Amino acid sequence: MHFDTFKIIFLPVFFLFFTPTVFFAQNYRPATPEQQKELVKNIASASKQMKTLRCDFVQKQTITILSDELLSEGKLWFKQPDKLCWEYAKPYLYRFTLNGNKVMIGAENNKNNVIDVNSSKVFNEISRVIVSSVNGTGIFDEDKFAAKFNVGTENFQVELTPKQKELKQLFANITLTFNKNDYSVNNVEIKQISGDTMYITMKNKQINREIGDEIFDIR
Repeated sequence: MHFDTFKIIFLPVFFLFFTPTVFFAQNYRPATPEQQKELVKNIASASKQMKTLRCDFVQKQTITILSDELLSEGKLWFKQPDKLCWEYAKPYLYRFTLNGNKVMIGAENNKNNVIDVNSSKVFNEISRVIVSSVNGTGIFDEDKFAAKFNVGTENFQVELTPKQKELKQLFANITLTFNKNDYSVNNVEIKQISGDTMYITMKNKQINREIGDEIFDIR
């Protein structure tokens, strides 16, 4: 599959990991060096403890050339170290599965499309970013991102600006919002170079519940 075609199919799924949690309800301020050090420590600890994640999501997409927002709903399953299933239920059925080095993309009544992420450096980097965004470890990759920390009353944010050429083709920046109680990623906002923005809110999160491997079957 040509990269441009892959990008059109893949980016909506990729952006699902990045949605803001009630940004308007909080005032954020830059973290002090001491706060940043503590936040990084706690995020690292939480990401090691999270073995599985299951949740519902609501996706809101704002496109500069359209006046209306695009809304979608679905479910997400994640299992360490590299298994992910993202399934849209509304307004259409669409399923994205990542299992190791394989990606499967499928829509209702269409043949599944299976991609080897090792076939392209870009595909490989995207799959790595997706997994690291779910568990929050992406903030530790200084070769790929420049990170800026901001602290609020209930949450804190990490704004990631891509450094790598492959990632700069996909977005301008990512803002991850973490919950101060359990240091898991609640939401994220991703802004594309075009000015389009995608928001996804994760709801009903279940962490470290049993998830069968059949959810991530690629065939």
